[in-house]
Amino acid sequence: MSVTAYVFLVLVSVCQAAPTQGVVTEISSFTLAKAPSGMFYDSPSDILYVLCGTQTNGDHYLYAYTTGGTQKCFITIPQAVGMSRVDGFQIVDSDAYIVDSQGPIYASDSGKLGGSVYKVSWTNPCTCSAGTCSSTTATWSPTVTQQWALSADNTAIADGGGADDYFRNSGIVVSGTHFYGVNGVHPVGGSLTGAYPKSLVKVAMADTSISQKWSFTGSTIGHDVDMEGLTCGADACATYMYIGDEYNYIYQLTLATSDAATAVELEWDLNSIVGNVNADKGIESLTYASTTGYFYAGIQDTSTIHVVELTGASSPSPSAVSSPSPSPSPSSSPSPSPSPSPSAVSSPSPSPSPSPSPSPSPSSSAPGTADTASNPFKSSSCMTLFAAAAMALVLVVN
Repeated sequence: MSVTAYVFLVLVSVCQAAPTQGVVTEISSFTLAKAPSGMFYDSPSDILYVLCGTQTNGDHYLYAYTTGGTQKCFITIPQAVGMSRVDGFQIVDSDAYIVDSQGPIYASDSGKLGGSVYKVSWTNPCTCSAGTCSSTTATWSPTVTQQWALSADNTAIADGGGADDYFRNSGIVVSGTHFYGVNGVHPVGGSLTGAYPKSLVKVAMADTSISQKWSFTGSTIGHDVDMEGLTCGADACATYMYIGDEYNYIYQLTLATSDAATAVELEWDLNSIVGNVNADKGIESLTYASTTGYFYAGIQDTSTIHVVELTGASSPSPSAVSSPSPSPSPSSSPSPSPSPSPSAVSSPSPSPSPSPSPSPSPSSSAPGTADTASNPFKSSSCMTLFAAAAMALVLVVN
């Protein structure tokens, strides 16, 4: 095989793996006193809950915030509860689900629960509703009613490449009789890339069996991954799931597609929004608020929540989005959250945009509906490289 033909085949492989690049616009941001490790927007109470697992085998914390960034309550989960490193949170009716990324590591220690996910009774410790809370502080010792432990060396998962047998669950989405979990990266021998593959799994709650999985390496979608936060979007996971990656990407994954490389259809790069952060300390948590239509990405290194709008591929006819006054800081008086609209969403004044182009118009493709999403050669840069390689191959053959 000629060198040109080889390069051609490599480019085809890479381009097929590259997701379509979506457009991300920062709407606002706010900073916590502690680092966010899990996040969930509870629509019945209109409260953004931010979980903070700041110290392994210590106390853990749960903030209640408005979607505009005003703190309403601060909840302490005492060490005595027995959770090791909380990394994800979701409320479903009268239950809550808490992820423990290091629970199985300490399963043999006295007083430790040892699970990857805990189902607990949700008691609404701050008595929150309609975007506000009756209490400003609370201590919550949740009663565990069920728990699940995941292992990377389970043959149905087969993660870690023999270098890491622990499934370090870092996110959760509960869907009917199943939950989704994701195996986050942990340094092994000083390396963040030495324990591939890492998988997103769908787990049957009845028996912890694996119903579906998507496995990723450093080449599956064209770059290294460290998937941490999981959330549904506007379709409530009917078709798509959204994944926050500690390399500061957000992915849209099509749940009906079993191949990991093609399941990730859209990718949003938040690095210019997040800024310079230490390795392994980027996006740790992610949620979507139906009342605002925005995603909320929590950054471990800066303890900052970035409120962002995600849209599909760039529109050829973009129009600007109107911007009223900024959201208050956490110490300011609360203000109403932005109301959703099918048209362009009015928003607080954003931080400087990571892209020189304005936001796409409401007629542009929404996440998951971009025209290029069905094209296996998903990005314009790949199309250019592919065309150049094809021309070179033709010239060599002729």
